[in-house]
Amino acid sequence: MTVLARRDDALSPEETAELLRERLGDDAVVRTHAEYGTFTVELEPAAWPEAARLCRDERVLAYDFFDCLFGIDARNEGFDVVAVLYSTSTGNRLCLRTRCPGGREEPTCPTITDVYRGADWHERETWDMFGIEFTDHPGLEPRILTVENFEGWPLRKDFHLATRVAKPWPGVKEPAELDEDGNVIERVPRIGDAPGPFELDKAMAEQAKLANPAPDTPAEVEEPVHDSEEKPEPAAGEKAETGIDQATYDALIAEGKSERIARSKAKAAFVKKQRQQAADDASDEVAETESGEAVAADAERAEAAEDSGQVLSGDVEQAAEEAENQATEVTEQAAEQAAYEESQAAAERVETDEVDPDEARSASDKAEDKRKAAAEARARKAAERAEAEESDDTSDDGDSRDQGGEGDS
Repeated sequence: MTVLARRDDALSPEETAELLRERLGDDAVVRTHAEYGTFTVELEPAAWPEAARLCRDERVLAYDFFDCLFGIDARNEGFDVVAVLYSTSTGNRLCLRTRCPGGREEPTCPTITDVYRGADWHERETWDMFGIEFTDHPGLEPRILTVENFEGWPLRKDFHLATRVAKPWPGVKEPAELDEDGNVIERVPRIGDAPGPFELDKAMAEQAKLANPAPDTPAEVEEPVHDSEEKPEPAAGEKAETGIDQATYDALIAEGKSERIARSKAKAAFVKKQRQQAADDASDEVAETESGEAVAADAERAEAAEDSGQVLSGDVEQAAEEAENQATEVTEQAAEQAAYEESQAAAERVETDEVDPDEARSASDKAEDKRKAAAEARARKAAERAEAEESDDTSDDGDSRDQGGEGDS
């Protein structure tokens, strides 16, 4: 079935009420209304099951989805049962409502579990909370929302919660509490009992106004000062309380914050500054330590160079030689790359028939010869540098042995 397939064929509330009166009889429908945006039909208890069956089976109604069922405490008038139905093809929603016969002592209502199977647990919960007996129900017991030995019906308005009996509720008025003889128990408010939500809210609002005066029109609150003891005002630049950031505290008080909030945030700002100061001090100590270690290492290297006879001129010559070698390598690599590009260009010209193949081959051979000559020259240079370094190492070893012999002599 497609959802809302027959939306255009859905009946209006007036047409639904007329159809129910026609099929069930005028006496079966007590009244209809559309309170809270949902069309409601109030029925006689005897017409309750038949009305549910008609709403399900009648094609123009087609209330095929059972939404929920619950009870209502109507106080002296007894109890009502409400079932909410929905049509998945038309999108209409309907409330069926009936007044249970039996008053508050023995309320009963016919079951509709044979029409909507989903009403089973809803009727069990309604019986568990309100004590409404659903005739012909397959089985209301055991209780599913309370324990087996629970006494009373919790959602009835005359049900007294144990916690309310032990301690008076400071909110809305509870049902009158009766003693064993049926007399009303009058409770006198004691010290510590709340005056009620309305009075308590007003008192808290007045306290908040005194603690947080408006910035534009600050309220002057005179604090009591004992004659025997006067608190001196803090001098300029002196903190009124240690362990807080006075600037943060004064700024929050000026914004209208309470003293407790201002002191808490000022303490947090003070701790944050202390931690930042400690971190900065630690960073300075680490920098000083690293600087001292670097100076000591430079001194050790200078002393070692002086003892071994090393001079700065030798280092300069070695750096110049390395720079020359690098420049030679760059020149040779550039020549080799140019020869390679020339050979590639000759090959491309052959493919595009711009030059004769024999001439292109000759140019390619020449470029290849240039590349090979550059590679051989680079190899010779590398061999010469290796021999020079080897000879330098040999001479250094001889000098070291000569110096060692002199020391021994």
